[in-house]
Amino acid sequence: SAKGSLLNPGKNVKAKSGLNRSILSEGWGQFFKMLEYKQKKRGHIFLQINPKNTSRTCPKCGHVSKDNRSTQAHFCCTNCGYTANADENAAGNILRAGLARIAQEVNSKRSQHCELSEAEQ
Repeated sequence: SAKGSLLNPGKNVKAKSGLNRSILSEGWGQFFKMLEYKQKKRGHIFLQINPKNTSRTCPKCGHVSKDNRSTQAHFCCTNCGYTANADENAAGNILRAGLARIAQEVNSKRSQHCELSEAEQ
């Protein structure tokens, strides 16, 4: 491996990890571009939601804390006591964020349409 061993340490470990990171990020970038293309072609919506803190956020009270995750699999809000599977909690938070963004875009288009209609009168 790039890290090597105690007796035979690796060389350019930092550079190699940066290269690996850029290769991985490019792979995901291409994947998302293709997924977006396919979704639009079928008339579907594609949104990328930032997953930051979604596994630490309580869907009931909105409290965000690393302490809400007592283990990798368990979510328990330290504020209100809500408990859930951590992955299901994060997935629900991502879903809500996506639905909120769609609603925001729809409302924005609706208000623009109303402004255009009023300008015509």
